[in-house]
Amino acid sequence: MKRLISQIEIEFKFSNGSERNYLLFSLEKVGLLMKSGESRLHVNYLFAKTYEIRVVWSPFIMFSPRSILITGASSGLGRALAISYAGEGVTLCLTGRNEERLFETVREVERAGGIVFWKALDVCDAVALQNWVEELERHMPLDLVISNAGITGSHEVDGAVETAETAHAQIATNLGGAVNVLTAVAPFMQQRKSGRIALISSLAGMQPISDGPAYGASKAGVIAYGEAMRDHLYKWGVSVSVICPGYILTPMADQFKSWRPYEYTAEEAASSIMKAIARKKAFYAFPWQLALSIRIGKLLPWKLRRLANQRFNYQR
Repeated sequence: MKRLISQIEIEFKFSNGSERNYLLFSLEKVGLLMKSGESRLHVNYLFAKTYEIRVVWSPFIMFSPRSILITGASSGLGRALAISYAGEGVTLCLTGRNEERLFETVREVERAGGIVFWKALDVCDAVALQNWVEELERHMPLDLVISNAGITGSHEVDGAVETAETAHAQIATNLGGAVNVLTAVAPFMQQRKSGRIALISSLAGMQPISDGPAYGASKAGVIAYGEAMRDHLYKWGVSVSVICPGYILTPMADQFKSWRPYEYTAEEAASSIMKAIARKKAFYAFPWQLALSIRIGKLLPWKLRRLANQRFNYQR
């Protein structure tokens, strides 16, 4: 019988039978061919030592957070995530810089049955963000926090390089904002020994385009920061997911015209991200076609990779 599993329990039996280690992993779409709920096999582990492994399947249980904080919720992907998570019994804590647009998101979430706490603020303001998180935590523990706020920029039309001001603004918001969010919420989750954090990066963090140097640098920083924090917070039972979307049809992305293969709507991207968070994916890059092409491209000589990347530059 082929069963779809989400978790496996691995039991290591040492050759002398005196010790056992148990590990629990979350998986996505893993099919095991087994006659019952348990299967035994032998594998060669480190230094060719043989261990017996017991694999036990268990059904997938969808993650259903009751209190969620989302930054950058005034439009685009942040709004789509807020509306997708909205529902009866769910409390959404939403923030964004544009108060008018943020309130539009609040109204849509309320129409979907969600309870909303909201505040217009800039994630670059670490003190304001910290104070708001502390206020929220006095009312309820945050189950899930999604750091989504971001801005973009580019070189001048005449070819003059992206200004330092434009570059620093992107780094402060995209990377600095993620740092401010995580450092504000992580201590509370560490105390509870539970919680999930998702940092929205980008495929541009894996492979920047020449027309968006600071944007790519800021998103690469989010990847590095998120991976390091994931390892650090693991011992407290706090999971960190680094999400790298490709092209998404949003007002921010629409500022610059370019070739945009495999483009997602904001709603489609939100659905994919929700599934990745629910499955505690450590790193999720999509669409897979672009993510795979980036990984393969890293093996190519720089000049060949540059020729391929030029297709993604902005139309001037």
